[in-house]
Amino acid sequence: MKYNKVVVNSAWPYSYSIPHLGNLIGCFLPGDAFSRYYKLKGLNTIFVSGSDSHGTRIEYEAIKKGVSPKEIAYDTHEKIKELIKKFEIEFDNYTITDTKLHHEFAREFYTRLNKKGFIITKIEKQPYCNNCKMFLAEKFITGTCPYCKSTNTKGDQCDDCGKLLDASELIKPVCTICNKESIILKETKHWYIDLKKLEPEIKKYVQSHPEWDKRVKEYTNNFFKMGLKPRPITRDIKWGIPAPFQGAENKVFYVWVEAVLGYLSASEELLGKKYLDYWKAKDVKHIYCLGKDNVAFHSIILPALLMSDSKDWHLPDLISSIEFLNFEGQKFSKTKGVGIWMDEALKLLPEFYWRFYLLLNRPETHDFNFTWETLDEAINNVLINNVGNFLNRSITFASKYGMKKTVLNSEDKKMIKEIDKTSKTVDEFFENGSLRGALNAILELSSKANKFFQDRKPWADEKLRYNTINVSLQLSKALTIMLYPFIPSVSVKSAKMLGFEIKSLKQINEPIDIKYKIINPEILIQKIDIKEIKAKYEAMKTSETKTENYAKFEDFKKVKLIVGKILKVEELTDKLYKLTVKADKERIIVSGIRKYYTKEELLNKKIILIANLEPRKIMGVESQGMILAAEDKGKISLILPDRDVAEGSELS
Repeated sequence: MKYNKVVVNSAWPYSYSIPHLGNLIGCFLPGDAFSRYYKLKGLNTIFVSGSDSHGTRIEYEAIKKGVSPKEIAYDTHEKIKELIKKFEIEFDNYTITDTKLHHEFAREFYTRLNKKGFIITKIEKQPYCNNCKMFLAEKFITGTCPYCKSTNTKGDQCDDCGKLLDASELIKPVCTICNKESIILKETKHWYIDLKKLEPEIKKYVQSHPEWDKRVKEYTNNFFKMGLKPRPITRDIKWGIPAPFQGAENKVFYVWVEAVLGYLSASEELLGKKYLDYWKAKDVKHIYCLGKDNVAFHSIILPALLMSDSKDWHLPDLISSIEFLNFEGQKFSKTKGVGIWMDEALKLLPEFYWRFYLLLNRPETHDFNFTWETLDEAINNVLINNVGNFLNRSITFASKYGMKKTVLNSEDKKMIKEIDKTSKTVDEFFENGSLRGALNAILELSSKANKFFQDRKPWADEKLRYNTINVSLQLSKALTIMLYPFIPSVSVKSAKMLGFEIKSLKQINEPIDIKYKIINPEILIQKIDIKEIKAKYEAMKTSETKTENYAKFEDFKKVKLIVGKILKVEELTDKLYKLTVKADKERIIVSGIRKYYTKEELLNKKIILIANLEPRKIMGVESQGMILAAEDKGKISLILPDRDVAEGSELS
């Protein structure tokens, strides 16, 4: 396929927590490597993604923390953006699904599909909490597993036996919001995308891509074996994009059906209507970077959505997926303290070490297990002893002896030809989506370069010294450029010492400037002490899980607790009240107690509040304090004075 434009799409991380190393190698790093490579190749390339800000997981986290889902989504989004920058990941647009443009794009898109007859409705029974008066997503239900009898099992899957579940299968299901066994099955109406109607076209599309990786084909074909059925696109939750269908006023889009459209809306946000030049054109290549659990959404769901809307949309070309990255034999788990998260990784080592390690071991064919031994091997024995050793030796030697014009002999020319050979191999790997293959091809060239330098012994052989220097610097320049998509900061530093700026793959074959003088070369990469790094990690985790966290008496004395009286109660959201409280002065306080107290129960009630808390805006209202309350098994109880005390009285 001939193309002159490239769209690189990275799967969208949920913005309820910081991504871990598995997310980093699954989405961010591959996309950045592809983007940097094709830009060096001279193709018009855009690299887009963003934070997936909707869905039940974010709503669940918000309820647990007593804040709004929007607050969690945007706070995490900003942290992710900061980490992306620190890892040298250069998106052309990293956005969020809560933008006005994305909301409108999704609503208009599904309105068109509805008019074209691809949307159907069904009445079904779903879990409903009689106490909270709301339908419950799987995250809000726990109970006993019907298979292994494990307690506190989630509504979608049992962590102990691994069985996939329907929430209705749980024994004695409990609502995690109110902690009551008040769940029933209640009828509700939902809207579906009719995949069955699109099955012939989807199969034809999949069959048109015999070049796809065999694992991508397997995951896709397994989806077909289960049979394409109508899939729900609406949910009975509050946080999300409101569904535009008549009768769906209290429903939002299922997170997956709008998130996959984020690639398009992110491109439009970047380019305006010119994004259509990338999305409705044939001379373009579309690349998707994701984990294996997301394959079907990109090989079947997204193509189905696009082809049902218009035949002009460009469908996925390369789906570059990975298997799972595990941590010392276990799945990543924040609650269990298993794994390394992006922010933690940077506290242990600079970004280029992680980029190299993860891309070198990218789990393209099977799951890969992180261990400290493999990190030590990748950094000290491969990155430093292979790449760093050659670059440092050749640059330092050229700095010491300078450069002179020479006539290359047959051995020199043979070594130079390895550059062109490797360059073509690297390109083939990029085209097929194997970043690990591309990096290993570069490392093979570096190994040959090391052997060439060592065999020549330029410190002893004066006759061929300058031939060796010139060839070694040409190899160094080529390696510097080829490594740029993988470890850009190291390549930029190397290029600066070699006297050029990385702009294009064409520079690989441009001769070195023998008039350039290398002055005061620096060591590019330092060795790491893996025992020290591991000890630092363990200390970090111990600090996180430390149970005793005593506050100093001086700190406690800073907290000003006073008595207040609630004068007015206003509904702010379905979870929040805006309270007018008379204390040392009249204050506005936003409190997440609406589910636990009626207006009548709160009016004129004497409460205890923190008076010197820094004011904070919640849902656009400045809250000037915090009411004290206790939580017991999901139920909230206000802390009250046991006898009548004047407003403004300070606790001592």
